[in-house]
Amino acid sequence: MASGPTKSLLWSEEFADHQHGHLLEDIWNFDIGDGSSVGLVGWGNNELEYYTKDSVCIDGNLVIKAQQVDESSGLTCYYGPAQWTSGKIHTAKKIGFKYGRIEIKAKAPQGVGTWPALWLLGANLLDGVAWPHCGEIDILENTGAHPFQVQGTIHGDGYFGENGLTKIIQSPTKLSDDFHTYSINWTPDSIEWFFDDSSYNTITRQEVESEGKPWPFNQEFYLIMNLAIGGWFAGDVDPALEHAELVVESIKYFSIDGLGELILH
Repeated sequence: MASGPTKSLLWSEEFADHQHGHLLEDIWNFDIGDGSSVGLVGWGNNELEYYTKDSVCIDGNLVIKAQQVDESSGLTCYYGPAQWTSGKIHTAKKIGFKYGRIEIKAKAPQGVGTWPALWLLGANLLDGVAWPHCGEIDILENTGAHPFQVQGTIHGDGYFGENGLTKIIQSPTKLSDDFHTYSINWTPDSIEWFFDDSSYNTITRQEVESEGKPWPFNQEFYLIMNLAIGGWFAGDVDPALEHAELVVESIKYFSIDGLGELILH
């Protein structure tokens, strides 16, 4: 039987061993608000949450907590007083990744209306290249309305939003029941998705370009992790839902067969 690619660890965040009790801000940035300040009202998706720094903590693991709030919070969203707070963190202009393998061990939230995402955006977005031209790689998206569903997607010019190139599989158990590992193997010519080390999808540069569409994945990307509430993808929120948590045990970044570059800013 053929052996798999050779992996070499380039970087990791092992939250269970974290000594600081908080995220290191030389690695992580926090998005704050409802997106209006950066021209993405509702983060471009009609989401309900107001992102706060206090919604992210380390308590044995990294925890991103969504919490229902009322007018007493004093937070205002595009639709009026904020109904939810949650958290969103990313590595833009601090740590970048180019090719290799990214593995994230996480436990999804439960509750209809939740929308956890583990994803990457092209770093040229920060230089003015608009989405989707910058490229997006979704290692995992899930919604509480589909608690068994594992979905990995890429977005680029001509294949974005509801037309992203994607595949969905079903887990034998709810993703909120336990930790699972969500991974990609990323090369100049392909992206392959894994669920608990089982490959479930590969998209190649050749098949995308054969349709006359660009492949914007040969550049630096940065990592994003967030828990959204509501929006076009997650749908209506269960009125009984009061809080939810996306829990991340670890992030590991490897080179595969020597391919992979950690970019430190």
